[in-house]
Amino acid sequence: MSCDSQPAQACSRFGTGGLRFNWEEDTGWSYARLGVGPSIATPTQPLTALHQIFAAPDDVAEVAEHLVRNGSTPTGEYGTEWDQAAHMRATIDRFRAIVTKPGGLWTGAG
Repeated sequence: MSCDSQPAQACSRFGTGGLRFNWEEDTGWSYARLGVGPSIATPTQPLTALHQIFAAPDDVAEVAEHLVRNGSTPTGEYGTEWDQAAHMRATIDRFRAIVTKPGGLWTGAG
């Protein structure tokens, strides 16, 4: 998020860098405050308000907006799981099965 598209109060909190949001399968959503360049950032912090690895997109957007506007994560509970979470987990499992099977896409060489 750049200051060009954010309210003045958000820019004063985050400077010219903004925020970087990240999602990991085993930990869920996290964020880092960026400095003047993407390589200058605070350590990643979990978005603890989102209690689901596969949080509902509306909850993610609401938490992100609160963080941008207020400079802190909300204190409310956002425990709704995305309605496509089961499908996403199944897709990840199928992908792993294909990639890691003998003769599959992953050879282990790197």
